[in-house]
Amino acid sequence: MARSSNPLRGRNAQLSVTWPQVCGWRLAQQCVTAPDADPLQVAARLGGVQAQVTSSAEFTLGLRSTPATAVDRMLETDRTLIKTWAMRGTLHWLPTNEYPMWVAALRFREWRITPAWEKYHGVTKAELEAITDALPDALDGRQLTRDELAQRLAEVTGSPHLKEQLRSGWGAVLKPAANRGLLCFGPDRGRNVTFVRPHDWLGAMPEEPDAAEALRAVLLRFLDAYGPATHNDFARWFGVAEKPARELVAMHADDLVVAEIDGTPAWVSPQGAESLARAEAATGVHLLGGFDPYVLAPISHRAAIIPEGHLDDVSRTAGWISAVVLVDGFVAGTWTADDTADGTKVQVQPFVPLTPQVTAALADRAGALAARGLVPPPVSVLGP
Repeated sequence: MARSSNPLRGRNAQLSVTWPQVCGWRLAQQCVTAPDADPLQVAARLGGVQAQVTSSAEFTLGLRSTPATAVDRMLETDRTLIKTWAMRGTLHWLPTNEYPMWVAALRFREWRITPAWEKYHGVTKAELEAITDALPDALDGRQLTRDELAQRLAEVTGSPHLKEQLRSGWGAVLKPAANRGLLCFGPDRGRNVTFVRPHDWLGAMPEEPDAAEALRAVLLRFLDAYGPATHNDFARWFGVAEKPARELVAMHADDLVVAEIDGTPAWVSPQGAESLARAEAATGVHLLGGFDPYVLAPISHRAAIIPEGHLDDVSRTAGWISAVVLVDGFVAGTWTADDTADGTKVQVQPFVPLTPQVTAALADRAGALAARGLVPPPVSVLGP
């Protein structure tokens, strides 16, 4: 690889920044303060949109893209977004034109099928492999609901006792196949999801890139949206063990930049380092939705941007991430929205005292959400 003359490149290159500067940079990188009119570009920059809760995913895109996105059209008509299990085995929306890259990279994830996993899910490793191998034939040319797919796979594998495990809403038995590009979500049938073969659903696709090339692209994408970050941050976000993540970062360390945030080192890409060096401190008030990427990752940033004693209010039981209030890039509280006959009531639970200026800005932000179609108007903000 040819060397760049960029001084912010290489294992020994360093950049010194502050947390307010990092917050301002990340808000711009994630299209909060610099929205992009193309929702697919937003999804690409974020490295996919976590879609375990559809309303939160819609909020994530709608907040960052102008105008508000027509997700159903992109998922089911244009098929420019694909819904599948991806990072951390969690549902994501990924840009269809990047799907081969993500499949190639996700092969890096190893599914550790331990005796405890087998006991919990009621499926042996051999049965899981049989299910995965049978999926292409089971789905060939079909759009099957969860129950229909369970019945079909039980027939194909000759294991009728697997139907109950296959009907599980968590999809643990199907996730390894999704990471191999063998199935994705198709159009909803009433209140039921359906599963399809990606090849049938999307048509002809480019070949998968080399796995090493795909992993490098995903690592850089992560650092550009969620950096500066550590190898452990990448491991937690992507869903791999700490050791392979450390080895991956070490493999590309000569082409990365060390950014010290108030003296704490982390990694960023050379391109990201250039814009980070010019970034200004975050300012203003923002209302982010549940499971927002700004809070989801990286894990190492949470101690700096969430006030002490309030981490559990933001990252709650069972991995639930609250909607948060940002003041100058730092989490100042959480918020909820209730639909009433009189419009939307936004209830703020502050972690720190809010000035009159911040309170006024919250009302403006809530009104902007209504203007974007993210909450029903009219909107009023209630205090603690």
